[in-house]
Amino acid sequence: MKGLRSSALCFAAFLGVTGAAAQSITPVPRPAAPAAAAHTPVTTPVEVTRKGRPGSDIFLGVYLTLDRECKVGSTPRVEFSGDPRSGKLRTRPHPINLRDVPGAPRRTCIGTSPNGQAVIFRPDRRFRGEEKLEFRVVYPNGDVRAVTATITVE
Repeated sequence: MKGLRSSALCFAAFLGVTGAAAQSITPVPRPAAPAAAAHTPVTTPVEVTRKGRPGSDIFLGVYLTLDRECKVGSTPRVEFSGDPRSGKLRTRPHPINLRDVPGAPRRTCIGTSPNGQAVIFRPDRRFRGEEKLEFRVVYPNGDVRAVTATITVE
């Protein structure tokens, strides 16, 4: 019994408590973690240049929300600033090979091909020339990609 008591004192001394007070140790609560900082939305300008033929779809880009574990989040919203003068803009689901996406984590994304939101322009059959388009991609966290597309139809 004597040996047991001395080991209890050693343990209590290790915690910074001595003698009889070692019997009533109460854990000190950890300080609360700081609240997560609110995300400030960021607008990123992007310029896209494409060439195409009259009456054929011209792919302008594909957009999706992806986390570090390659889990797809909510689909971003695409907002067109107006109708093009020489054709039609539309969106549709489009698979993306994440191996080709800059910044996608290679180890966890290999073999993953989720659907993103594709933006496509189809010029009128008789149109030849240059068309400038603007649209915004709004992500669920509030970030915006402001896209300016210059399309040459030959």
